Amino acid sequence: MLVVMNILNNKTDNTLNMQTIKGYDKKIMLRCIELSQIAVNKGDAAFGSLVSLDGKLIAEGINNKNGKVSDHAEILALHNAHLKLGTTDLSECTLYTSCEPCPMCSFMIREYKIKRVVYALPSLYVGGHSKWPILQDEELEHMTPIFSNVPEILGGYMEEEANEVMKQTPLWMFGSDAKLNK
Repeated sequence: MLVVMNILNNKTDNTLNMQTIKGYDKKIMLRCIELSQIAVNKGDAAFGSLVSLDGKLIAEGINNKNGKVSDHAEILALHNAHLKLGTTDLSECTLYTSCEPCPMCSFMIREYKIKRVVYALPSLYVGGHSKWPILQDEELEHMTPIFSNVPEILGGYMEEEANEVMKQTPLWMFGSDAKLNK
């Protein structure tokens, strides 16, 4: 299911807004999915992320949870973009990720002031957008200069393609059809 956040009224709009999808989104998301496959091949979880500026790749990250628990793909991509650009203000950048960012990554996205977030697989049980609304929390905007404005969010973009990689792992809790095992 494709989810587009309408940042004007902070409501979820399940209709596809073609203005929200940029011409380069598919190419960049395919790279995220490729990165998630690289992570799986290395024995880690299926998460890949990258930061772009005007459709150009700035930095990448793959999950390295086996090396360090906090080394999520999003955090590594954000950190690498910070190093490459020489600033923590990534307010003109887009973060792409194969799976919805968790709460930890969502706070980092807000601190790095990311303008736009595009993710493939929803994370209904541990997501920083669908479970805990950190990415769309307007109160954080008032905590300047630490946090940014609410980013534009495009969720569920190329979910089926990302799910093909996720199916290679025991992680059942990702995707719009995930069911809690009770």
